[in-house]
Amino acid sequence: MNSKEVLKKAAPFIIVILLMVTLFAIRAETVNIGGIQNESLKALYEDDNGMPYFTEIDSYYNFRLTENYLETGHLGDTIVNGTDWDSLSTSPDGRAADYQPVIIVLTAFVYKFLNIFTSVSLVQVAYWIGPFIGTLAVIPAYFIVRRATGNDWGAIVAGVIAGAAPAYFSHTYGGFFDTDMFNILLPLLIVLFLIEAVYATKPVWKAVYAAISSVFLALFSLAWSGYTYMVLLTVGTLILYYLASYIMDRHDGKDLSNKKQWFKNNPVTIPAIVFIILTIILLAITVGGSMFESITSVVSLSTSLQSATAGTAYPNVYVSVGEMQVPQVIDIANQSGGVFGLLYALAGLVLFVVLLWKKPVTKKQQIKDQPKEIKTKKRVGGKSYTPKTKKQEEEVQEIVEKQFVPGKIEWTEKQQYDNLFLFVLLLLWIVGIAVMLTQGTRFIEQFAVPVSLLSGLFVGYIIKDIDLKTEQYKYVAIIGLIVVLLAAVPPLVSDHTVSSQSVGSTNDDMYNTLTWIKANTPQDTVLASWWDYGHLFTQVADRQVVFDGGSQNNMRAYWIGNALQTSNEDLSAGILRMLANSGEEASNTLDLYTHNTTKTVEVLNKILPMDRNQANAELTGPVGLSQQEANAVLDKTHPAQTKPVDLILSSDMLSKAAWWSYFGTWNFQNQTSTHYSYYPANVQAEQINGKTFILGMDNGVVGVSSSNTNETEGVPMLFAYVDQSKLNKSLNMSTTEDKERMEKELTDGTGNELLKPHKLIYIENNQLSERIVNNNSNMSLIVYNNGGGSYFTVLYDSYLDNAVFTKLYLESGMNTTRFNLTHTEPGISVWNVFEYPTGNTNQAQAVVNKTNNTNTT
Repeated sequence: MNSKEVLKKAAPFIIVILLMVTLFAIRAETVNIGGIQNESLKALYEDDNGMPYFTEIDSYYNFRLTENYLETGHLGDTIVNGTDWDSLSTSPDGRAADYQPVIIVLTAFVYKFLNIFTSVSLVQVAYWIGPFIGTLAVIPAYFIVRRATGNDWGAIVAGVIAGAAPAYFSHTYGGFFDTDMFNILLPLLIVLFLIEAVYATKPVWKAVYAAISSVFLALFSLAWSGYTYMVLLTVGTLILYYLASYIMDRHDGKDLSNKKQWFKNNPVTIPAIVFIILTIILLAITVGGSMFESITSVVSLSTSLQSATAGTAYPNVYVSVGEMQVPQVIDIANQSGGVFGLLYALAGLVLFVVLLWKKPVTKKQQIKDQPKEIKTKKRVGGKSYTPKTKKQEEEVQEIVEKQFVPGKIEWTEKQQYDNLFLFVLLLLWIVGIAVMLTQGTRFIEQFAVPVSLLSGLFVGYIIKDIDLKTEQYKYVAIIGLIVVLLAAVPPLVSDHTVSSQSVGSTNDDMYNTLTWIKANTPQDTVLASWWDYGHLFTQVADRQVVFDGGSQNNMRAYWIGNALQTSNEDLSAGILRMLANSGEEASNTLDLYTHNTTKTVEVLNKILPMDRNQANAELTGPVGLSQQEANAVLDKTHPAQTKPVDLILSSDMLSKAAWWSYFGTWNFQNQTSTHYSYYPANVQAEQINGKTFILGMDNGVVGVSSSNTNETEGVPMLFAYVDQSKLNKSLNMSTTEDKERMEKELTDGTGNELLKPHKLIYIENNQLSERIVNNNSNMSLIVYNNGGGSYFTVLYDSYLDNAVFTKLYLESGMNTTRFNLTHTEPGISVWNVFEYPTGNTNQAQAVVNKTNNTNTT
């Protein structure tokens, strides 16, 4: 074998390696924390060992389970009744650590293995394993398409899109330690070996490949909870293939009178029998009876994720999760591999139909259609010639091979059967996931798999067809390069943009807050906040939480939102006490007596602000419960022994207020609600017409200095805001002319671009002033003068004027009686909750901490 032949055989592997190196390098860009331009600030987003914090907050849950596994040999931090138990999640009792173990076991294995040869931390392994696994998706995608088309151009397209589809990339770049890393790799491996089972001609290899595919499906069931869509897809394809092949055979005019023989000879019969039987056995071992629940869940999720409620009268928190928002077509195209990738995929389906509609050719027809020179390989230059030596034979062969004969893509019966299976699989895949996309962008990741294969198949067949029609390979190469670049460049550019601008999901301020809690609070302290940071809290602070990513979609979203938006401190504290000590049990118990969740919520909102005696009188009086029933409820709402509760508020909750206020103000009667928001902005003062002038480009807040103390009532500036419907849309505020116009309107009252706030709160030198400015406005304003010409302004819906969040976080707890400020870091404050109303407390008045509120990053 000469060097040319060696290179030809090695080419696919070289291509795959180059693609993987490229994609890994782009994923690794996150380690530079490119989203922070100020180099001195980057250390804020690195841990004590110089590693960036994880780029996604749920990664801390997987990391904590991995630590548990390495320390105890099981996922939970304890065992309850023989079940792995996570005691830190979902107060008061925790929940089962019923989690897909592949990511945990694999990471632990890699960690132990690497430490045989060198010294690496678990954080380093967890940080890099996602990029490595995500990059491996290139391999099966490349070889599936190359096997089907015999073409490297299409295989490259499939490999790039599979490994670089932005929806997948953004869940597998450096620091994203979550189960998404398996969501393209394992489905592709399942498909690769299932297709090979159909391709195989010998029964034994059909069975072997089908068995391998089944093993990967069982592995997938241990890697991701949504694995059941692959069960439905593969089994559905095997069944539908019989119908499709029967229709194709009828179209080709075959004799189908002997159905038994037709079924026996069908190329999927052996793979189907082996795959289905073995899959049932393996899934019974890996997931047991939960498989049927998972299948039902997947079918349900494909149509119900966007429902207003979460299976009960309580609001559905999934409608607030970014990944659950219904995507636009352009978003689907961009996130699944680019516009050209999606267009290629759709064209690939059409091309499949065209090629499958043609009747297959026989081997004899293919030989007959070839020129005699190729057929005999003994005619050179029009003369018969019989080579006498091996060297002469090679010379003749070389001459014959150089003779160009135009051709076209034609499939034999075997090839048609093979490609029909691939077509049915991909058609079912792309249509099924398209239906699920009506429920959220989360499923774009799964949609990218058939897109990658179909786009690669389309390119492969088109380039192959062009190659068969022209003798000039350089033209084929140019066309192939252009077609590949159109599909490959957009996702790669998008990926690099994302990874090069990434920032960690937390920073030293939050980490220091949690380590302080761990060192300075009782072990049974329960932490409360909005759900996003829950997994980080448990991993770093080692304290139980009320609300996290594992308890998103239940009644806690309403109760926590209510605790933050209500103006009644006693109610807020009562809600937190209830959730920390009994979770959902109080609501569930009261539901048994009211038989009406709306009534239950109404009663709980009434009794939670009361002490136990008052609450008991309400339950046994107007509510009409017996004393025994009342005691059952009170033991959950007003327990004799309570756990300490710390409420953690952070700057990111300003931007999330639209959702926690939406859930907290849920109307149980008509199942609707309203979004209320805060709009923060850091601004630097400038001089306009000799006056101090501030303009928040993010929130439209305008301020100008004034010497008229009667008008400002002690506040040294006049303030207004731009109508949010005009902000950054119909109004351009960036020019000096615009600023002068707004300064004049504020000073002289001439103009109609600005609105006065309902309430104005002004804080300077730890002194707070507030006054009602405009009773006709539904927006209020809080302004912090941080000194040195630096201001922090928050425009917000006046509904939130007296919300607990406003009073605690923005007003630093002025005059509050149920919450005690215990710790602060920039942008973060920790509040201990007093258990029951005590009337007059000795709580010291909290002092406004400016640094607490100026970090809105």
